[in-house]
Amino acid sequence: MKILVVASPHAVATRDVYLGHLRGLRAVLGEENVFSYDIIKRFNLFTHFTEWLEEKVGEVPRSFAANILAAEPVFGAAHLYEADVVYLISPMYFPMTLVQMLRKDGFQVWSYFTECPYEDEFWARVQAPLMDVCFVSDKMSVARYRMFNDRTYYLPHCYDPAVHYPAAPARAAAARDNGHRHVSFIGTGFPGRRQFLEAIDWSGIDLRLYGNWWEVDEASPLHPYVRHRLVENQTTAQLYRGSSVGISMHRTERFYRTGGRIDPNEAYSIGPRAYELAACGLFQVSDPRAELLDVFGDSVPIFRNPQELEEVIRGCLSDDDYRTAMADAQRQAVQGHTVEARARQLIELAA
Repeated sequence: MKILVVASPHAVATRDVYLGHLRGLRAVLGEENVFSYDIIKRFNLFTHFTEWLEEKVGEVPRSFAANILAAEPVFGAAHLYEADVVYLISPMYFPMTLVQMLRKDGFQVWSYFTECPYEDEFWARVQAPLMDVCFVSDKMSVARYRMFNDRTYYLPHCYDPAVHYPAAPARAAAARDNGHRHVSFIGTGFPGRRQFLEAIDWSGIDLRLYGNWWEVDEASPLHPYVRHRLVENQTTAQLYRGSSVGISMHRTERFYRTGGRIDPNEAYSIGPRAYELAACGLFQVSDPRAELLDVFGDSVPIFRNPQELEEVIRGCLSDDDYRTAMADAQRQAVQGHTVEARARQLIELAA
């Protein structure tokens, strides 16, 4: 089997999913059978082009949309590599006309929907019917997608052992001896997350927020803790290895700008950061998700409101032995959830 893995234009967590699935499939099928089309550079180029065109001309023909121009070479790449499958990671920006063209030419098109369950109502209806196989990242999304595509399967997130591994014992001991007590969160500053974290008294806690927190201004109590930069996966793992506590906080908004919250009963599964934090040997605390118990048992402390998060962080920062024991238990719990294991599962489900 030959597979062409196609990235999405996302620059952060979804890109990590793409890189992980690419490595996992290459480990299972061999590098000679798994090819990559990394769309992000062309997408950024044509985004700048269309913005310039709109400024100069006043309008942009639909055929000049950045996502269409960036994705068009996928059709040629599928032929060049003689792929059996074109595998789209987070296909929300991928033109569905190209999916139809690929399938008409005999290629199978599989997709991994990463924005589950937040945006299911739209993508399940619009994109799922056009795919050969749909993989969804939340168990609760399976039923909705199967309304439009019988070949829908749940594929959990995972971690990459080549990237996510714990710090060497000597380095970890040195960090403890030097008094490092970093509390890290890496992710997008969705409004719900900002409001939640702003309700906490962070005095005396070395909180570090990485990612897209551009809307946190000087009036916000979070402003002193923000490191304004997007962090790729290698750096994310390094930051985890240098921290004492990692916060896993799942998104609640359906969309970043337009708002609207999911009902807690709509979500079951944990996000990729939960696996990555554990694999890096970092003690994590998390908001509730049912799948936490499936994967971690009772080794991950749960917080439901800002007061509980503050209490658990202050408590565990004062107890090195507890953090170490729970971090070890969390790491053991994710040992079977590697990118290679997930690639094997993907192939078996689609067979």
